[in-house]
Amino acid sequence: MIRAFRNILNSEFFRNVATLISGTTLAQAFSVIIYIVLSRIYSEEDFGVFGLYMNILNIVVIFSTAKYELAILLPKSDREAVNLLGLSSLISVVVSLLLLVVMVLMNDLICRWLGSDQISGWLYFIPLSTLLVGWFTSFRNYSNRQKRYRLIAGANIGQSISNSLLKLGLGLVIAGAAGLIFGVIFGQLVGVLIFFALHWRYNGSKVGWVKWSEMKRLGKQYSLFPKYNMWQGLVNNLSGAFPVFILSSYFSTGIAGFYTFGYMILYRPVNLVANAFYQVMFQRFVEKKHDNNSMRSEVMLFLKRTIQVLLVPFILSGIFFPEIVGFIFGDKWIEAGRYAQIILPWIFMVSLVMPLSFIPDLYKKQRVAMIIDSIKLVARLGGLVVGVIMENVYIGLALYSGLSTIMIGYSLFWYLQLVKRDPPADERDLLTEENG
Repeated sequence: MIRAFRNILNSEFFRNVATLISGTTLAQAFSVIIYIVLSRIYSEEDFGVFGLYMNILNIVVIFSTAKYELAILLPKSDREAVNLLGLSSLISVVVSLLLLVVMVLMNDLICRWLGSDQISGWLYFIPLSTLLVGWFTSFRNYSNRQKRYRLIAGANIGQSISNSLLKLGLGLVIAGAAGLIFGVIFGQLVGVLIFFALHWRYNGSKVGWVKWSEMKRLGKQYSLFPKYNMWQGLVNNLSGAFPVFILSSYFSTGIAGFYTFGYMILYRPVNLVANAFYQVMFQRFVEKKHDNNSMRSEVMLFLKRTIQVLLVPFILSGIFFPEIVGFIFGDKWIEAGRYAQIILPWIFMVSLVMPLSFIPDLYKKQRVAMIIDSIKLVARLGGLVVGVIMENVYIGLALYSGLSTIMIGYSLFWYLQLVKRDPPADERDLLTEENG
């Protein structure tokens, strides 16, 4: 047992995950401390506006790279990977300019849809955030391909700490959601600059590899990403944004703010760990697929260890979370803790499934994944609509969480069915356009 544990600790996989988690854990711990202060500076209405901004961003950012950033890990040739990086970065520029036009022309209409005039001025910053997030994810995936996990951790740390500090500083001098939103934008900018500076230092000579003809060819070769992954991401992020949009429109911005606050303090640590595993496992399993090696044993071991580690903390949080939130952040946020308590089963399933969400990409099953997420979107919306009809936030969130848990559980079952049968060697040229 001890020898097996030492082998795990000494493995390249564990070291890479630990590098990502250890660096960003420090930043996240700092963020939690800052949030104790922020919860006393900003109101639930401020967090409601911030929640609207972030959820709009999460939807439109899906288009920022047409999901070509996911393809960066796949080619054996680094020259092709660099051209995919160039392609996704160029798409980010074009999409951001188009978004600026949309936000100018449709500002009033969007505000009416969301039931909030407070978001109006902030819509003009959405294109900038979209550009920065598109570049950040593209550079992060190229860094993942090169196994530069210290660089990824450093960019995450720079982004998180600069984000938190500006939120704190502006919150002390400017009223409203300005500090929260400007903090996010500043953090995004810092993260991109860190990636850009270090990649220019180590990979600047590769800029000459980028050719329009090559980007065009690779765009066609990996066309499944905009064809399915992009729309799947849109469906998934839209359904994830439904609570904030509907709570703001049919209840109040304050209630949406309670949900945003509870969701963030619960989801951020889960997202931290899940993203670290996702990045390392995606890169590792691409190598396995190139060598035609099985993945099933590692997937099962990951699920077993994750359940062992997370089950008890999630159960205890399910019982005591409102009290924990009230003790740390103040009594006015107990309601946020209640909302987070309701969505805990869903977040638990996310912690299991998110690190494995690349599996449909490896098996060219993006179309099925998109269909599953579309069904999940309809189910989630239906649950929230029931809550609106009954004028009960708790019922709406409970149905949303329960249906999300069921659908994500089905996705996990499907992933396990996929990894049971590894494709033969002649299918190792992954994710090209399907025939027929």
